[in-house]
Amino acid sequence: MIRPATFSDIPAIVRLLQQSYMKTHYARTGIAEIDEPEAKRLLLASIQRHGQKHGGACWVCVVDSGASIDGLILGTLTRVYSIGNRLMATDLFWLVNEHADPRDAIGLMKGMVGWAEANPAVVEVHCGTTAIIADDPAVTSRLLAQIGFKQYGLISRLELRK
Repeated sequence: MIRPATFSDIPAIVRLLQQSYMKTHYARTGIAEIDEPEAKRLLLASIQRHGQKHGGACWVCVVDSGASIDGLILGTLTRVYSIGNRLMATDLFWLVNEHADPRDAIGLMKGMVGWAEANPAVVEVHCGTTAIIADDPAVTSRLLAQIGFKQYGLISRLELRK
């Protein structure tokens, strides 16, 4: 079941983030670790702003199996390129684990898109797909295309520390 996140979900969301993080190149190389207090602070502030309509507002929903949290989307509204007079929605986290229903990932994104569409100040939704967790971001890109997203640019990375 997809539902809005609650404060009591924060420990389970952090566990989900930690599990997902273990699949990243950051964990594999040891470059960076999760700052758990910062993760909890971000989740707390985001859940407080869930569903609002101003810059800094958030959309935080989870996939709840009843036994665990198996997916998360945390989206936020920001000014278009930080200086515009309109807003855009973007995801900070969008992930599901192997226990989630395969349709849950797109269900999470559709919820965020619906929230953005309902706000007349929001002009677009951005979602970046990288190889941070999955080795093939094209799979995610194809999933997004199913609900109307179009490729828009390219993300490049320069590694400074190993």
